[in-house]
Amino acid sequence: MKELYPELIDYIFDYCWQFRSALEKKAINHHIGTIKFGNRKNLHPKLIEVRDRHITTDKNALDLLKNGYREFIENTATRIYRDHKAELDLNLCPKCGKIARTPKARQCRFCSYDWH
Repeated sequence: MKELYPELIDYIFDYCWQFRSALEKKAINHHIGTIKFGNRKNLHPKLIEVRDRHITTDKNALDLLKNGYREFIENTATRIYRDHKAELDLNLCPKCGKIARTPKARQCRFCSYDWH
């Protein structure tokens, strides 16, 4: 297996979302909900409704987050890479083979090669 490095992990997590499991999506929504709403009291009823759609009590989803969000990102990207490597549309530099910043980028952040 190709070694996953931080930039590739972030790329897979950010741009290969279609391969996330339902449980991973639930964990992401929970994380977003806790950041957006935290422990705020006296929320408007509409915001309570939005918060409740994000927050979960699913133990399996919460277990994915138990060691922090960064580890969750790494575990999710690693699983996606392991399970869907052949299906991933990775934007790799034609010169050095490292990942570009985005799917549409045409300049390497590592070797500065430009393939416009």
